[in-house]
This record gives sequence, C-alpha cells and structure tokens, in this order.
Amino acid sequence: MSRTLVMGDPQAPFAKLLEVLDRHHALDGDRLASDVVLVSIGDHFDYDLVDATTAGQEGLKFLRWLASHDAAQVKLLLGNHDVSRVMELVAISDERFAAARAFARALDGDPARNARFRAAFPELPSAGLAGRDFASFSVEQRALVMELLLAGRFDLALAGELPDGRAVLLTHAGVTRRELAMLGAPAEPAAIAAGLQATLAAAVDQVRDDWGRGVPTPLSLEPVHVAGIPGEEGGGLLYHRPSNPERRGADRSWQLAVVRPRRFDPRTLPDGLTQIAGHTGHNKCLEELDGWATAAARRREHGGIRTLRLAGQTVTYDLGVAAPAGGVADLILIDGELRRVPAAEFSLLPLAGLQ
Repeated sequence: MSRTLVMGDPQAPFAKLLEVLDRHHALDGDRLASDVVLVSIGDHFDYDLVDATTAGQEGLKFLRWLASHDAAQVKLLLGNHDVSRVMELVAISDERFAAARAFARALDGDPARNARFRAAFPELPSAGLAGRDFASFSVEQRALVMELLLAGRFDLALAGELPDGRAVLLTHAGVTRRELAMLGAPAEPAAIAAGLQATLAAAVDQVRDDWGRGVPTPLSLEPVHVAGIPGEEGGGLLYHRPSNPERRGADRSWQLAVVRPRRFDPRTLPDGLTQIAGHTGHNKCLEELDGWATAAARRREHGGIRTLRLAGQTVTYDLGVAAPAGGVADLILIDGELRRVPAAEFSLLPLAGLQ
C-alpha cells in the first residue's frame, strides 16, 4: 500500500531535504522508497542570500533528484521561484544577472535604489528580485525548468484527498475567487485542477517551438499569474499570499492590485474549498495575518503546518490541520521554513492519495 506525502517549499540544502525524507521513512538508500508518492509544493531555488551560488547548485541537485523518479511517484508543483526562470529571467545570462545582483546589494539603504537599478538593468523588474528574491539564479536552472516543463513534469495544480476524507486542491500559493472567475470553475478541487492544468499545457505549447530553437520566449500564465515587468514585480496565482488588508502598515494599492496582486484577503477564499499551499512560512503569516492569529500560533516563531480558516466572515489562523467543519474555507499552509528550522521539526503532510 502506497503512502502519499506532500513536502512544503524545499528551499534548503540537498542533504537536509534527504534528512527530512529519511526521518519520515520515505527513503530506501538514496532513492524514494517504492511505497512513497511524493508531492513537492514548489519553489526549489533561492534559500540562501549569503552564498547564492551554492544555494543555486543545491536547488538544482534536489530538483534533478526529484525528477529522476518516475512521474507517477514524484509530482512537482510549479512555484514562483521555479517559473521565474522562464518568465522574468528567461533571456538573461549568468554574467548579467551576477552583475545585477551585486549592484542591487550595493544599493541597500540608498533612497534612490529603485531608480538607479532600473537605469542600470532595465530588463529586470526590481532590485529586490535580483538581490534577494531570485538571487541564486543560473542559466543551468533555467534550462532544467524548461526541460521539465516541455516534458510535462511540472503541474500547476493537483487534486487529492486528506486522510479525513476531504477532497483537497494542491497549488503553490492557493486560489481565491479571483482565479475561479478567470477559470470559470466551481469551487471543487478536481475542476479547478483541470482548469489550471489546461492553462499550463496551453502556455507550454505556445513556447515549445521557440524554446526548441533556442529563442528565449517567456512563458505566460496570464491572467491568473502575471510576470514582473521592468519597474514592477509580478503578482497573482503563484505570487500572492494571505494578508489582513486592515493590518497596520498594509498598502492596499500594491498588495491588492487588480492585475498583479501580491496579497489576497482570506475572506476571498472560495466557500467550501479545502486547499494545501506552500509559499508563505509561519513567520511571514504572523506579520501578514496580524489580528487573526491564535495565541498558540503567536507563541511559535517559525515552521510548522498551519490552517487559515474562513467561517462566514471570521478568519482564524492556527497551528496544525483544522478538523473538518461544514461551510468553511480552509487553506492548509505547509511551507515549514526548512532553511530556518532543524530537519526534525519539518513535517510532511500525509494524503490518502491523489485523484
């Protein structure tokens, strides 16, 4: 009998990721155990800003290892750090990006940072993208992401079942009513997954010939996910994260921008839908969901599996997987911040299976 396990954002050294799998009895030697089906929730790059080059190589190593398993045993969800390699960074060279990264970091604290960066590197959305967000980029990563997309190894969404019997949607960062309206899909995991998978397949078909000829055409998942453009970062499906728009310091015009939202109000989660997503660690959730976190959630600083629940218009953010309840929307968040916590504290989420 097989076991299905979901791994939150694997942004950590290869050896640490294998340690997590070993602690869950998911390895047989240096391979996945034959009874394990593993789902990676996406984001395989960019975890160490101090040594970006090593971090980039570690991400490559783990993604290659995952992809070396049969497609029925390992499912790879597409994250914003993965797709950036074939969107915002589709045409840049290693040398040009290294220069942009160094320039962005040298501008830290400069009040004119954004303007100076745009003048020097007009092809990139922002200094933050080069200096922080996608700092471990390499052309080799881009080639691997292209290869896996062309081979159909990346998924934009999956449908599965939790051990308690609930049908569940799996994506990198979750869906809201915005995405459902764009897809014309009901709040049902299999229907949403089918719509998003069709979106990805069509997008890959659009660039297949160009990529085969070496033409660096960016992948487009618009309108559900919008890539960054010069002077403006991307937003939508793979970028957005839950946030309280009334919290102190919130910038609604940027966070909830209509075309490229970087945040979403949890009160827009689709009624009755249970989801699993990564993308946002606990420490960031405590900041973004100020006013909605339970006392237990506030006592923890990093890591863990958590549930963001919408019941009517009441939002609650708590540790663990919330028990089933009628008429609620649940977003189970599994980015366990592995780069910050010991492997022993990083949990994999079990599923009854995938649909």
